[in-house]
Amino acid sequence: MTEIIDISRYKPKKPVVTLKYNGQDASSDFSKYLSSLEFREYEDEQSDELSLSLNDNDNYFSNLWYPEKGDKLECSIGYGADNFSLGIFTIDENSFNFGTEGARLELKALATSTNFSVRTAKITNWSGYTLNQIAAKIGKSYGFEVLGNTGNISAGTIVQKNESDIAFLKRISRLYGYIFSIKDGYLTFIDLSELENADTLFDLDKTQINSLNLTDTVTKIYGKATVQYLDLKTKTVKSYTAVGNTEITDTLKIYKRCSSLNEAQIVANAALKNSSREVTGRIVLSKPNKIFMAGVNFNLTESENAVEGDNAFNLAPVPLSFGKFKGKYHIKNHTLKLDENGLTQEGEIVLC
Repeated sequence: MTEIIDISRYKPKKPVVTLKYNGQDASSDFSKYLSSLEFREYEDEQSDELSLSLNDNDNYFSNLWYPEKGDKLECSIGYGADNFSLGIFTIDENSFNFGTEGARLELKALATSTNFSVRTAKITNWSGYTLNQIAAKIGKSYGFEVLGNTGNISAGTIVQKNESDIAFLKRISRLYGYIFSIKDGYLTFIDLSELENADTLFDLDKTQINSLNLTDTVTKIYGKATVQYLDLKTKTVKSYTAVGNTEITDTLKIYKRCSSLNEAQIVANAALKNSSREVTGRIVLSKPNKIFMAGVNFNLTESENAVEGDNAFNLAPVPLSFGKFKGKYHIKNHTLKLDENGLTQEGEIVLC
């Protein structure tokens, strides 16, 4: 007797979205109208984002259920115990769209408070502050705290040149070799070299990847970086040059006068590090991975499986390898998206 196997048991389960609106469970209300969800996590520069596309043919979300700016949205998504907790977000922007396919409301929420100045440009002269002190003074007016003392380094004299607060903090952090981040109400400066030198948390091979696009370039790569500084003992302007790859003859000139040799060394070495990233790209996973997150390192490796060689030419089995692109990579940002095609995950990566 032939056994009949129910193949429906082996189909991937549909991801479950859990939503809390201002602390109240609204999962069942939203699930009927949710067309797509996208979570974007950034290592630096800007706040994590949550975007929802809601079917509004019943006219709820543009009327009684209209999501007000400043309201809180907590979200998680996954398959039962294998769940992604995305965090708590503040509604920042709503867009209403109507067309032949009906009406929908696009909702965007940020992981930071909406009162943080991301658009207002300012001109401020900062002198005698450390990175942490600058961040603390800016963050205080928005209710944010600085986490840790990694950025406890003198920034000399630096001008906020008609920039928003976030753009300014991003720029000066990169200048001194740090990544500026906004997470859960905290402002942090993380040493870029420490992140990229950290251990890898997992391996990925070709069997776990839907697509991978990498670019290897030598443009904007420098062998040296030079910056001027003021020698307080002699009261003269001197220069410091950081040396990296001696095979590259181009020198990066930094147009910022530092207040000391120590500051010049930090700025020059950071500039050299930031200009030395030769392999960058984007990766799409075949299955979501809970530890694939912004700021994490992983290995691109060979698969244990091998492609059989062509017996006619007596070729040996060839491993599923990335060749020269194998190695340790750092995740700059990552996106988790749910739509009619299911749950997908991708990220921007850089070779360490």
